[in-house]
Amino acid sequence: MVAVFPWRVRNRGSSCGVGWNTGERWFARGVQSPRQDADRDVASLDELAREQAAVRRIQQAHRDHIESARRYATGLADEASFLSEEGPRETEAEVGDEDSEAAVEAATARAAAGRTLLAWKRVRELEAAGDALAFGRLTTDEWGTDYIGRMSVIDGDEVYLIDWRAPAAEPFYRATPLEPLGVSHRRHLHYTGSELTNYSDEVFDPNRIPENTTLRGEAALLEILAARSEGRMQSVVATIQAEQDAVIRASAKGPLLVQGGPGTGKTVVALHRAAYLLYADRAALAETGVLIVGPSPEFLTYISDVLPSLGESGVVSVTADRLFPGVLTNPDGSEEIAELKGSAPMADLLASAVNNRRRRPKEPLTVWYGSLRVVIPIELLERFVSLADRQTTHNAGSGVLRQLLVEHVAREAHEPGFGGRDDIRASLAHSPDISLFMERHWPVLSPEQMLNDLLGSRALLGRAVKAAGLDERSVGLLYRPRAREKELWRRRWDRSDVPLLDELLWLLGDVSEATDVETDMEHEFADEADVFTVDELRGDDPDIDGVDDEETLEPEPGEPEIESYDSWREGDEEEEWV
Repeated sequence: MVAVFPWRVRNRGSSCGVGWNTGERWFARGVQSPRQDADRDVASLDELAREQAAVRRIQQAHRDHIESARRYATGLADEASFLSEEGPRETEAEVGDEDSEAAVEAATARAAAGRTLLAWKRVRELEAAGDALAFGRLTTDEWGTDYIGRMSVIDGDEVYLIDWRAPAAEPFYRATPLEPLGVSHRRHLHYTGSELTNYSDEVFDPNRIPENTTLRGEAALLEILAARSEGRMQSVVATIQAEQDAVIRASAKGPLLVQGGPGTGKTVVALHRAAYLLYADRAALAETGVLIVGPSPEFLTYISDVLPSLGESGVVSVTADRLFPGVLTNPDGSEEIAELKGSAPMADLLASAVNNRRRRPKEPLTVWYGSLRVVIPIELLERFVSLADRQTTHNAGSGVLRQLLVEHVAREAHEPGFGGRDDIRASLAHSPDISLFMERHWPVLSPEQMLNDLLGSRALLGRAVKAAGLDERSVGLLYRPRAREKELWRRRWDRSDVPLLDELLWLLGDVSEATDVETDMEHEFADEADVFTVDELRGDDPDIDGVDDEETLEPEPGEPEIESYDSWREGDEEEEWV
């Protein structure tokens, strides 16, 4: 690789025109006369003018694209407005299924409104990219010269600008003197506002540079580093280095940990990776999206301009204590406890705690449907539990297990000529036998209910702490009195509890993933009698090590009495876990 100074390349191989590397710095041989300096300046201005003309063509094509997108969005908006004029009547018809044609029209109106929103979102994304779209030019042996920028600009068959995230742009970041990747020349474009005012070059093969090319050897990266800060983090898409590009384009499979000292560019690389993933895996991320978690609102404000400048606006940014919306919080009272809740073993602790709420049945289940008694043998129950365990979340598995139980009883109870199975299913949705079985073996739980139960039981904490490899002292640090079920909605959580609730949402799934017709009744059982055995509350469970028997001899104040709850039987503490 050679770094060159701003004079025209004329005599290849001569002693003037190009410098070769003999150490850490580059030097050009030969002494330039005043006349040669003047010729160099004129040629340099001509080259800059050519680049400015190319940038103006890109900008004009982009503006035309914006206008086209705006016209399209406006047309969709007019269509949606026309279709929704009789929306209320059509929607009512759709619900009542009285007029299939009106129902189709109502659905069409809603679909048109959705398309309109997406179209206007695209317009905003195009406008947010600004005018300084192109930041580089790449000359390769195979494809010739291409411009690289913040987003693609294409008009018919004419490719004005290649998105920096596209595979074709990768050599712009990855090419090095030892591995040029077919690149002969790389140019960085520099702007003042939206006006191109300068450029700098890197030459990998001087013999492939056109004769009329005027090169400038200023370092693009140094220019960016010397630029005045505006109080907000700026995109570095024009100056991404090869090592950073490897991180940005790394596989999306599994977590990616980027480590480095302060000021080494970890955050800005992570933001550019988010933009890259939204480009490369847009279909996969269309429903899930990208979430950025920052340490403070000030930090999120500081980085807020980066992704919009890269053409991506569909990213949500939150602080850790806002990960789980809709709950009341208080500042953490103990730094030690907050640090424990934020440690890596807490993920294993929560996973173990959720798993501990699923119990394998030890005896047949008897379900009454009117005067009919249906007994489900233990072998079939175990099969149903195994099928439910294939679900990805706890609540989804609970829904599958309940559905299997209901279907089996409905099949056994159905008699031809005496109504359909739908009536039986509707009745079994409120079956106390099935609800009690589900609460004991696979309850439907919200994150708040799960964390409330866990932190409010030293026995459950002890089991989960042991599985996570934490010491016994962690039980006392994490324990706090359990709130009554009916008062849970107004409980104030510690701020360090919010990420735990978010993790539990991932493990449990939404309550709606399970059949929720009977949910209120199930948690009434939990509220009146809790779901823990006396042995669990007293710490007599032999599987829990390190729980002080004297400390937990009696249930904690405020915990429900459970002596009359006859669903728990002797030996529960020895039952198997799913």
